[in-house]
Parts: sequence; C-alpha cells; structure tokens
Amino acid sequence: MDIEAQHKALISECNEWYDVLASYREKINTLKTELYFFAPGKTNKDVLIGIEHYHNQYHIQLINIHDLKHEIRNYVIETEKHPNFSHKIPHHYLKEKLDILLAELDKLETDFHTFIRS
Repeated sequence: MDIEAQHKALISECNEWYDVLASYREKINTLKTELYFFAPGKTNKDVLIGIEHYHNQYHIQLINIHDLKHEIRNYVIETEKHPNFSHKIPHHYLKEKLDILLAELDKLETDFHTFIRS
C-alpha cells in the first residue's frame, strides 16, 4: 500500500472511531436518563450510594469520550498536515485507548443494568 493510501486509510479509521465515540456518548446519555427514572423514591443507603456512583461515572465517562474525540481530531489534523510522516505508532496508541475506553463503557452499562435490576 502506498503512503497516500495508508494516509487515507488512517484518517478514514479515525473518522469511524469518532462516530463510534459519538454513539457511545448518546448511549451514556440514555443510561443517565434511565438512572433518573430509577432514582426517585429510593431510600436504601446502598442504593443511594449506587445511584451517586453511576451519576458520577456517567459524568466522568462523558469527559473521557470528549477528551478522546479531541485527541483523535488533533491527530487527524496532524496527519493531514504531514501526510508523508509515519503515523502508525500514534495511530496504534489511539486505537488502544479507544479499545480500553469502549470496554470500560460496555462494562459500566452491564454493571448499571445489573444494579437497577437487583
């Protein structure tokens, strides 16, 4: 694969990642709504602690999603400025960060649904 094709493939993959993160942002907002419907009237101390935990986690994870989207956007800008430079290492680093974040978000969703069903 020539450098121009590699360059376009890297940018295309980053755009896909950006879209995935946008969909996860929407998923977190949906989970927040579920939490807000679940929370009223709860008085058990452990349940209240869980509600606070998930409320805080959703806020933190929205920040994490925003930060990674920003990092991807900056990486794409740099990649476009310097198309002949090898971007494989930073690209791989971003992919690892994305995979870790998505795994955390999926686990958070699973844990939350377990929490509200118990």
